[in-house]
Amino acid sequence: MENSKKLTIAEFYNGKSIFITGGMGFLGKVIVEKLLRSCSGIEKIFLLARSKKGKNVNDRLDEFINSPPMTLLREKNPKVFNKIIMIEGDVSEEKLGISEENLKLISENVSIFIHSAATINFNEPLKIAIKTNLQSVKEIMKMARNSKKLDALIHVSTAYTNWFEYDCAKGLVEEKIYTNEFKPNDIINLSQSMSQELLNKLTPSMLGKHTNTYTFTKNLAEQLIVNEGKDLPVAIIRPSMVLGSLKEPFPGWLDSWAGPTAYAYFLSRGFLRSFHIHKHNIGEIVPVDMTVNLIIASAWKVGINKSQNEPLIYHNVSGDANPISWKGYFDLCEINAKKFPLDDVFWYPRIRYRKTALATNIDAFFTQRIPAYLIDFASIIMGKKPKMVRLQDKMYHGYNCVKFASTSPVKFESKNYEKLIESMNPNDVKEFDFDVRKINWNQYIEDYFLGARKYLWNSTSTDFAAGRKKIQMLKYANFCLVGTTLAGSLFLLNKLRNSLKCEEEGKEIEQLKPKLLNIPVWQWKQRQEVH
Repeated sequence: MENSKKLTIAEFYNGKSIFITGGMGFLGKVIVEKLLRSCSGIEKIFLLARSKKGKNVNDRLDEFINSPPMTLLREKNPKVFNKIIMIEGDVSEEKLGISEENLKLISENVSIFIHSAATINFNEPLKIAIKTNLQSVKEIMKMARNSKKLDALIHVSTAYTNWFEYDCAKGLVEEKIYTNEFKPNDIINLSQSMSQELLNKLTPSMLGKHTNTYTFTKNLAEQLIVNEGKDLPVAIIRPSMVLGSLKEPFPGWLDSWAGPTAYAYFLSRGFLRSFHIHKHNIGEIVPVDMTVNLIIASAWKVGINKSQNEPLIYHNVSGDANPISWKGYFDLCEINAKKFPLDDVFWYPRIRYRKTALATNIDAFFTQRIPAYLIDFASIIMGKKPKMVRLQDKMYHGYNCVKFASTSPVKFESKNYEKLIESMNPNDVKEFDFDVRKINWNQYIEDYFLGARKYLWNSTSTDFAAGRKKIQMLKYANFCLVGTTLAGSLFLLNKLRNSLKCEEEGKEIEQLKPKLLNIPVWQWKQRQEVH
């Protein structure tokens, strides 16, 4: 540990080469950018990628270099991109789809492995999720074990691998490995020997407490590391929901719809009116650059303490040290949706929180579903393609996959990141900042919203004054619609009440008629039957 005070993080990375999976994705881009900018002594960065949409890996590298996160590097030090070497491959394949020639190149040069690739589609068929999220870990451990210069293997997992292990006595999920009745290798073998159709049928019974294949396979991957990686210098990073950057490469950057970002978008356009969420539960979100800094620092920590007997585990969460509620998050998104309206805002941004699914469904039926059908009907009449009902279905099915994170009172322990900060020198603490206690949520959510607006939602207009006028008009329209709906509902209820009242009065009059005519009731009934 005392080496940590003699060797800075940048010095640790000097002369080292790094292999990264998932480097072309949201998290991966920020990892590469930060390493190239803050660890200038790095030798090479090997990026695993596959040909995609008719573009080979070198074409994709050109896109990568010209992406927004690389702006600062392109302007100040464009030659640094020569350190990137593309490796053709696929994390879902044996040996990650890497050629023998490239495997040899990696084993002879790479010191640090960062495995951040995963399928984050919660609805992914189990067979695909096993290949991508579980088998890939087995393959990268083989590669790390074959490395002649191994210093560290960093596995990016998720805080939600164990969200259901909430310990009520302690009040949180701990930074430890949680096991279940399944053995990772048995699941891999089962997947390889069984058709996807049959495995799909068995999936619900196999998931157990897990609500999706993502957290299930991520949990198994962690168990695999513990079972088969005891001789390796390993750290496991468990981020919660990773959103836009706090500071680097610049405030607010993101290009991922994952987590609550999609629902912030639906809210901002006016499509999401009612939300099933326990609004006072902790909204577990973290900035992407803080996740990246923790990954880089954890490799340093593992690399200078190779004698560890088990993986270091870091929860990359905010709820334990600097919590924000889900209501706090969505309220701030609503405020920014009105302050910086989207170019294609459809209706007045406003959201109501419902504690139960039934209340949400009833509310959404009137405020979302019926308007969607009416708009689609009008679109068909005008010869346009209907899409509103499909959008509502997409919101509904997507939320069913992630609602466990917004309706469970789960908290996560985060002691290890504090210990890591204490072991770093002051300059490294500043340069590789992952202290969530420093986040100002009001400023962060504003930057995040503006970043999503520009880079993800393609809403580039800066004429906010015009947008706010439109929002004001939509507010009045929404007020009129709500008022008309309420008045109409009260009118119909009153009509129904009067109808029932008249019916009741009619029955009473019928019962009084025999008395008024001074004849027996049985005689009155006979008369009625005759008539």
